Amino acid sequence: MQNHFIKLLIVLSVVVFVASCTTTGNKKSDEQKITGENTMLPPFGNAEDVNYSKKLWAKMEAKDLNSTPANLYVGGPPHGPVREVLEAIIDGKRVIVKRNFGGEGVSVKSVSQNRAAFLKAITVMAKREDGYDPENGDWFWVKYKPDGSLHTNAKGMKLAGKVAKGMDKGCIFCHQSASGNDLVFIHNKEANAEVVHVNK
Repeated sequence: MQNHFIKLLIVLSVVVFVASCTTTGNKKSDEQKITGENTMLPPFGNAEDVNYSKKLWAKMEAKDLNSTPANLYVGGPPHGPVREVLEAIIDGKRVIVKRNFGGEGVSVKSVSQNRAAFLKAITVMAKREDGYDPENGDWFWVKYKPDGSLHTNAKGMKLAGKVAKGMDKGCIFCHQSASGNDLVFIHNKEANAEVVHVNK
């Protein structure tokens, strides 16, 4: 009788242990669902955006978009007092590259003599697949440092993806006022400078 009682206690203990493990496992998966799978990613700066920005940078390098000089012109915030714009097709999609120059002594002449000394950022609009962000032209926005790493905002978020989507400042908000088509500002000799098209 005593042996049966001990065996029963052992079986009950095992059942309780297994049940507690299963419950803990379910709680963990529920937490993962709440904090992981079902949580919306921020519109920019997430791992997917950063990964895409790295691939894009490599393709820009291969196209010489980071080394081909373009027509310099005087600009202003947020892009910098001197800038140049290039355009190319990458993977069948339009890519617009704006190099932003600044710093002490910056001028069109000083930049033309030494672009690397004044280059502060490379801001890019790259078309993504249909449906990526249809209300904003399916553009991917990114702000690179001269070495290809990413700039961050005041909160430490990396500036790649649907940058500042839904906010009243930032890439998308500013480009919604573009007088050209498709969130692209007009560039020509009268307005600023002709865009250099890189067809490599």
